[in-house]
Amino acid sequence: MTALLPRVHMVGDEEAKGKVLELFEAMKASKGAVPKWMRVMANCDDILLGFFGLFKATMDDAPLESKMKWKLAYYVSELNKCEFCVSVSEMQLKQLGMQPEEMGNLKAAATGREALAFEYVEAVNDHAYKMEPELLERVKAEFSDEELVELTSVVGLFSFINRFNDALGVLPE
Repeated sequence: MTALLPRVHMVGDEEAKGKVLELFEAMKASKGAVPKWMRVMANCDDILLGFFGLFKATMDDAPLESKMKWKLAYYVSELNKCEFCVSVSEMQLKQLGMQPEEMGNLKAAATGREALAFEYVEAVNDHAYKMEPELLERVKAEFSDEELVELTSVVGLFSFINRFNDALGVLPE
């Protein structure tokens, strides 16, 4: 079976220059390969470099732990029906110690702060412009402003990459 190709050119190693080439080399060194989405996004190097910086800042381990953020990224990607991002998030969660059977029920299994984070993420993804004041009060009582910015950034980041990947045909292998 032939792998599905994206709808636009994937930038090869021989075409990458400057900071994009450095990023490609770093990805190959740490992950073994450059992901398809990066090769597609590299058609516009400013977008790739800016997005990658935002991605790293959002998904690092502070102020919220990475595992929680990857659970939320998985959920956003499921809500948005982005197969590629669901598969990437699942892989990240497995690397963080989650079992495959835990993946399909992340929201239902969540308790406490994490359950509230799922509720907030769903509201942001579905109707941020008319969020219930009661939900926002509960969230603000449990999460600092810094954490709330980070939660919201996970939704925005994955909504962007979900739409990017789906529109440009970046699909899982």
